[in-house]
Amino acid sequence: MENETTETSTSGCGSLILEMGALSRLTGDPIYESAALRALRRLWSMRSSLNLLGTTLDVTTGEWIEYSSGIGAGVDSFYEYLFKAHILFGKEDFWRMFHSAYLAVQKYFRHGPWYHEADMRNGKATYWQLTSLQAFWPGLQVLVGDIAAANSSHREFVHVWKKFGVLPERYLLDHLMLHPTEKYYPLRPELAESTFYLYQATKDPWYLEVGESIVNSLNSYTKVDGGFASIRDVTTMQLEDHQHSFFLAETCKYLYLLFDDSFLVDRNYVFTTEGHPLPVLSSWHDRLPEAYIPRNWTFLPSEKQARRASAMTLQVCPATSLDCRHRCQQVKSACHIPDARSDHRCFGDEECGVDATTCRRRTCSMAGYCGLWLFI
Repeated sequence: MENETTETSTSGCGSLILEMGALSRLTGDPIYESAALRALRRLWSMRSSLNLLGTTLDVTTGEWIEYSSGIGAGVDSFYEYLFKAHILFGKEDFWRMFHSAYLAVQKYFRHGPWYHEADMRNGKATYWQLTSLQAFWPGLQVLVGDIAAANSSHREFVHVWKKFGVLPERYLLDHLMLHPTEKYYPLRPELAESTFYLYQATKDPWYLEVGESIVNSLNSYTKVDGGFASIRDVTTMQLEDHQHSFFLAETCKYLYLLFDDSFLVDRNYVFTTEGHPLPVLSSWHDRLPEAYIPRNWTFLPSEKQARRASAMTLQVCPATSLDCRHRCQQVKSACHIPDARSDHRCFGDEECGVDATTCRRRTCSMAGYCGLWLFI
């Protein structure tokens, strides 16, 4: 639109793939997923040598505006969608991106159970603060399987909640005090979300007690005649005449599911960053390439009949000859998938195949060629 800002956040342009991918699956039109993938890959290409991304960027120049970054506001759902897209669509690319990003977060942002912010260019700490949006991180760690780290951080958020009665928007870790201008609590769902995930993973009744405490605080401090009101100042519990839509879509939903998860029994769902469940369906996953189906097998003769064999079943190095007394027979690779183009040129990893000798996935280099590139 005319006079619209060209500034956007990493989470804003990097959290489209779940909804757009689902829309493409439901309509059969790939245009939605392609657009979201293009934005996501462009954003990932802008990461620093430390595998860190900034918080805001200019969509017209492609340059970073804010280099300081963390796991909270402006970046949070970018990490969330990388991993959830891997679950929902089964693409290995999503896992590779998330794994690199997750290791970078743990290396440069984590300080004990807390996560501070740092400069994406050099990893040096910039702001030592807890923000309410960071409380989603333990829930994501549960999905990854890092339960111990999730529990450690979650307990610190619960401690701050109990100290103030709700979770303030920003808490200064280096001064152990509230941020002077961001003392509000807009009924955010992230702590309830992580509590739900941790209970699902551990079935520890302590998390039910945490959920009960959150419900009691909401009823005590925020309930009004017309619904539930945001808190303007957590020190005075002064209310403001506003209830965000995410209170119903997420906060209430995660608290409900914490105490009654019958909706999830024998079903697999991935929740979007706004708390909407998307079904995990095998039909939505990338199908195995044709090279994986039985026509890729090699038949080795035996005394009775030919038996089906491959490099994997014979436990030999693919693309080599078997050591035999009379004659040697070449064994085809069970994992080989050729590159999309015979000249091995590519525009993305999806156009590269699987190496016949090592069974490793080939990737697209910056120069546009498929190969077994070593990323440092």
